[in-house]
Amino acid sequence: MHQISLDDIRLVNLIAKVGSFARAADANDLPRPSVTRRIKQLESYLGVILFQRSTRRLSLTPEGEVFLQHCQTIEMEWLQATERMKTTGSEPSGKLRVSALGLFNRTIAGPILSQFVRQYPKIELELTSTWSAPDASKFDFDLMFNTKPLDDKSFISEPLTITNRDFYASPDYLASIKIPETPLELNEFELVILNYTDLENGQWLWQDGNTVRSLALQSHLKLDEAEAALQMTLLGHGICWFPDFVCEKYLASQQLVRLFDGKFATPGTLWAIYPRTPYDNQRMRLFIDMAKSSGLLGKPVTGNS
Repeated sequence: MHQISLDDIRLVNLIAKVGSFARAADANDLPRPSVTRRIKQLESYLGVILFQRSTRRLSLTPEGEVFLQHCQTIEMEWLQATERMKTTGSEPSGKLRVSALGLFNRTIAGPILSQFVRQYPKIELELTSTWSAPDASKFDFDLMFNTKPLDDKSFISEPLTITNRDFYASPDYLASIKIPETPLELNEFELVILNYTDLENGQWLWQDGNTVRSLALQSHLKLDEAEAALQMTLLGHGICWFPDFVCEKYLASQQLVRLFDGKFATPGTLWAIYPRTPYDNQRMRLFIDMAKSSGLLGKPVTGNS
């Protein structure tokens, strides 16, 4: 090895962050042996051991701690420099990687994405779906939309919108049952349960006056994909608990009915989650502002947390 590359510096930072050669390899889509080989080459070039390996844990040596501080500074300064160059031009450009829960992607995939790519044609947008809670060790995006904030000081969880989750069913299903009068009766009926990242599987909430109460529900039909849960509800397989923006057009077409006249609907926050950095990511901010102002994901929240 004749010189240290920026990729080597990023790799050291990533390994220190995730605490594992294997996790760092998986996060970068690299063969695991190649990560070990690159670190050994780096250590040989520097003449020091950076990481103390054992079968149970990976830790930085004292020399590794010092080198990591330099690596973090170098990568941050590089990011600041490139970000400033990308925002000095008259038109935003560069790559923006966005991850969102499937039910949010389904809503924004039409109007918001269409407007964004037309308005900012030089931004290279990558949108992926997730069905999991945010995980700092696997966060490989510029921005994530999720119903659960990320409790990690190296990230910002910004309230994006407030939406109501409420109870819905198809007219055909409701015609076949005695309609429940309160959410406490729901376990007596067929339920279509969508797993939410901010709640335990099979848990729903309901607003009882000024108090939010939880329901532990049992069902033979539990799904982790919003589109599948919506289709099963439309086809008459039971009662679901969904964000209102998912169901509005089906209410208008009378394919769904809102139970209890909406009086037990529970407000919830959609979070915009992104790494905490000393520079502004203009592309990310443009996307957040467009998603928020569209109103498609609920009532916009003003201010950051």
